[in-house]
Amino acid sequence: MKTGPAKKEQAAQIAALLEYICEYHAKGRPDIFVEGGAKYDADDVCRLIDDPDVTVLSAAEGDEVSGYLIARITESGKDPHIKRMKTFYIDDLCVSPGRAGQGVGTALFAEAERIARRLCCDRIDLNVWSFNEGAIEFYRKMGMDVYRMHMEKKL
Repeated sequence: MKTGPAKKEQAAQIAALLEYICEYHAKGRPDIFVEGGAKYDADDVCRLIDDPDVTVLSAAEGDEVSGYLIARITESGKDPHIKRMKTFYIDDLCVSPGRAGQGVGTALFAEAERIARRLCCDRIDLNVWSFNEGAIEFYRKMGMDVYRMHMEKKL
């Protein structure tokens, strides 16, 4: 498996994984997410690949994409009570369901961590939904900890 910067030729496969993850979220929280579609389509993925402020990684064997990661740098410190920090924010990480547990996510996360360190980031940050227990377990294995929680009361 090769992990590195995504190529535009991989955009359609990445978009298909984005559709998969959208459906997964719609099943996990149908009160929030709608079925069908995705956060980004293939054209959006191509634009993200071209964006110098966005990191798009893919994991592939030959021509088959088995996972992707989309991230960007964010900086805090605009509020006077928050310390200035440079964060490598993982917007999206997905592994093909047939490849779960085979090291794809670990390879993508390790590459993201190398990039974050090279860019002198202070931390890696991401959002994960509480119903996604497999992802939570994976991120804990990657050394991540909960640092804040969003809570809700459904009405």
